[in-house]
Amino acid sequence: MEYEFHFVVDGIDVEDDEAVGIVHDTFDGLLSRHRGRHFLDVAESGASAIDAAHRIVVRLRKSLPGLRLLRTDPDLVGVSDIAERVERSRQNVQQWVNGERRQDKLPFPDPEGIAGRSPVWRWGDVNAWLAQFGEGDDVRTPTREEALTIDFLLPKWQRTLDDGLPLVHFAAAETGDHRDQERETVQRLLEGTLTLPGVLERIAALPRTEQQRLTVVCAVLPDRLSSVVSRIGHDEVWAVLAYQGAEGELHLQPVGTAKAPGAVLVSSLGLSRDATVGDLLLVQTNGPGDIPVTPTTPVGLD
Repeated sequence: MEYEFHFVVDGIDVEDDEAVGIVHDTFDGLLSRHRGRHFLDVAESGASAIDAAHRIVVRLRKSLPGLRLLRTDPDLVGVSDIAERVERSRQNVQQWVNGERRQDKLPFPDPEGIAGRSPVWRWGDVNAWLAQFGEGDDVRTPTREEALTIDFLLPKWQRTLDDGLPLVHFAAAETGDHRDQERETVQRLLEGTLTLPGVLERIAALPRTEQQRLTVVCAVLPDRLSSVVSRIGHDEVWAVLAYQGAEGELHLQPVGTAKAPGAVLVSSLGLSRDATVGDLLLVQTNGPGDIPVTPTTPVGLD
């Protein structure tokens, strides 16, 4: 999915033709200034708004290292604005707000605040509400909860990049089954491990082509390797597979797509497309024959 972001930014100026050109040509974005403050409108794809924000932070840092993303800026709308955007009457929108119509779905979102004497809402919240009825526009923007999370994470993400370390993105190998809690346990274990001195640096030294972003796929032993590779981003060929062994120990395995240079393909290890994470652990434990597979051997998933 593609998400649109409206950031309040610093370290960049609309008078800088080179920076404006990069924003336009590389990101198809818009840099503007209002009352002395700069704003950046940009879009990025991702599995969620948080994931898309994670990606755009990395991409912007590469192209505009002096740029600082301060926070997201809410696209606030009143009743009249909503009516204009959805081509409905103001009275119609007011009925939604009052709960007089469309009561069979989730209630109309709470306002973000009051401007003058009138309530205002985040357009992202209103747009998500309208999507229940197949309306709104096709533009996805962060909801209030997503924007708050992004605003909380932005300083941390940028400090990590300042230190020359990659941003870690966690993804579950599979979802929607009774093992979701086990995968969350793997993520919590790894999050705690990453706070220890030098751990992230060691993980960052694993084979990767994207140096500023690192996807960690959290899995359990029955998860299929094909599910793991499906979590590697469209713009990545490397990731790290994290899982717990039979004794609860944490394993970290560099994995990549079939295009990952220098990787040992799982097919050469005698593993099929239906192989599981547990099968890979057995190969590491017992050996596939002449091909050594240690926990640091980069494995390519066909």
